[in-house]
Amino acid sequence: MRTVATDVTAGPSSSDERVCGDGAKWLRVRFDELSLRRGDTVTVKGASGDSMTLTSGNWTGRPFSTRALRAFEGGCLTLSPSLKHSGSSYSISGYQAGATPLSHADVTVVAAGDICGSACNQTDDVVTGLNPAALITAGDNAYDKGSSSDYKRNYDPHWGKFNKIVHPSAGNHEYKTSGASGYFGYYEAAGVPTGGSGKGYYSFDVGEWHMVALNSNVPHSSSSTQGQWLKGDLAASTKPCTMAYWHHPRFSSGDHGDSSGSTDLYKILTDYKADVVVNGHDHHYERFAMATADGKKDEANGLRQFIIGTGGRALYSSTHTSRGPSEVFNNKTFGVGQFDLSATGYKFTFRPVEGRTFTDSVQGTCHAKTRP
Repeated sequence: MRTVATDVTAGPSSSDERVCGDGAKWLRVRFDELSLRRGDTVTVKGASGDSMTLTSGNWTGRPFSTRALRAFEGGCLTLSPSLKHSGSSYSISGYQAGATPLSHADVTVVAAGDICGSACNQTDDVVTGLNPAALITAGDNAYDKGSSSDYKRNYDPHWGKFNKIVHPSAGNHEYKTSGASGYFGYYEAAGVPTGGSGKGYYSFDVGEWHMVALNSNVPHSSSSTQGQWLKGDLAASTKPCTMAYWHHPRFSSGDHGDSSGSTDLYKILTDYKADVVVNGHDHHYERFAMATADGKKDEANGLRQFIIGTGGRALYSSTHTSRGPSEVFNNKTFGVGQFDLSATGYKFTFRPVEGRTFTDSVQGTCHAKTRP
């Protein structure tokens, strides 16, 4: 990937502008200014015909980085303004370009929580068959107390083989051992990132996605150290798509129900236009529609939340009513979530263990990103 400087400034009555990169297979432009009055738009169209229309509802008066607009296939972009008001304008100062097609950046990430568990000798086979680039866990990885012996006896024989690709998060059962010392000790001895004892939150990149592991077992309000770290981490990311994961779900129709304590994390993520959240804690699978932290459907700004507490611990039969917009619920099937991630979005599939037939799938496009 290379970054190239350019200079395009436009106001009312401006004609289309074309931005091209020599030898580029994809482009992503950088807006230094986007000031649109109500009804005015700027449409960005790629060489393959895909497009995105920017409106007054986003970013007005704010500069935003290259990650704020998704990448487009092809070596040229066309910017088509529809500016009727004298105060509307935009300015572009550069673009990112890649020498390989966006499709080559596609990666597979597998996710599960509440793992070992009696059935993690089945879910590990599903992970092996998918051969992911990365594996994320949504906590409660080794029952019952997440002790060193629990990890050695229950987790390591089945899921330890994934230590070269795993990026874990901790659950409440890990903290049944003081300071989650069994969790931190096991992973750190294996060279697996954890964010460090006392924190347990960190981030990394996979393909064109920014991945954020959070810890809902230590202070995680907006004003907490973790909350402030999350804001800074999201602001610094240069990736067009964002996935976060932790243990306690903001929304759940399962045994534990909604976790109001996760509201701040959820809101920070929506403020920074993140795309996907994965949680565990309740031992079932559930998919929610894109929503804000108050449970209202919102495709433009909301997160799509998945509960994948089906990694191997006994499934729960009790249910609650959730404030979140639940779309699919199943508490009878062990399995894992498969995310096929591209530079513009994701395709998700629930993969059951052998002998089970329940599955689910959905796909989505990443939000345009900006600092709030």
